[in-house]
Amino acid sequence: MEELKDGTDRWGLEKLDPHLRSVVGLFLKDVLQAFPGGIESYALTGSCLTPDYVPGRSDINSVLVLKEMSPALLDRLASLGRRYGRKGMRAPLVMTCPYIERSLDVFPIEFLDIKLIHKTIHGAELFSGLSISKPLLRLQCERDLKAKIIHLHQGYISCSGNGRGLRALLNEAWPGFFPLFRAMLSLVRLKQEPALLKEEVLESMESAFGISLDCLREVRAMALKRVFWLDRGAAKEIFTKVYKVTHELSLTMDRIPS
Repeated sequence: MEELKDGTDRWGLEKLDPHLRSVVGLFLKDVLQAFPGGIESYALTGSCLTPDYVPGRSDINSVLVLKEMSPALLDRLASLGRRYGRKGMRAPLVMTCPYIERSLDVFPIEFLDIKLIHKTIHGAELFSGLSISKPLLRLQCERDLKAKIIHLHQGYISCSGNGRGLRALLNEAWPGFFPLFRAMLSLVRLKQEPALLKEEVLESMESAFGISLDCLREVRAMALKRVFWLDRGAAKEIFTKVYKVTHELSLTMDRIPS
C-alpha cells in the first residue's frame, strides 16, 4: 500500500482490518490508474466497516463515484473484477454526482444506509450530508417488505419446500433486512441514530416494534456456520417464522403515517 512520508497510509485505512486494508489499498491503486483524473469519490460501505466484518469471509462493499459514465469506463472496471472478486471485493456501486442527486427519492433506504455506514477514502465526501425524505423512506420500507414477501412466495414454490433450497433462499434474503431495519428505526426513533451492528439492529427492532426476530438470528447463525443442509422440517419452521415477521412488519409500516 502506498504510504505518505509521515508513515500513515495515503487513504486513511490504517484503522481497518489488515486483510481489508491490503485488498482495498491495492484495488484503489488500480482504480486510480484505470481512471486518471476521472474519480470524484471512492468510499467503503457496509459491514466491512463494523465489527460484524469477518476477514476472508465477509464481502467488501464500496461506492465509486465517477465524473462521467460510459460502457468503456465499465470495461476498465470489469477487467479488475475477477482478480478482486476472489479476494472478497464485491463490484463497487458505480454512479455519478448527478445520478445521486436524481436518485435520492427512488432509493432512500440504500442511500440512508450508505450515509450511516461509509468511509470516504479518496476524493470528496459526498454521503455524510445526504438529505433523505422521511415520507419516501417510509414508502420504500413498505414496498420492500411487501416485495420480500413476494420473493419468499416465489422462492418457496421454486424449491418445492426442499430443505437445501429453503436454506439457500433464507441465506440470500437475510442480509437485505438490515438496511431496511435501519431505515424503519430512523422513522420511529427520530432523535436516535439507528444501530449499525446487526445484533444491535435486531435488538432495537424488537424494542421498537414489539416483535421477536430470533428467526433471523437463526438464519444468520446458519449462514456464518456455512450450514449447507437442513432437513425439510427444520427449514420449513425457520422459513415460516421469517415469513410471519416480514408480513407483520409490512402491516406495521402500512399503518405508519407518511
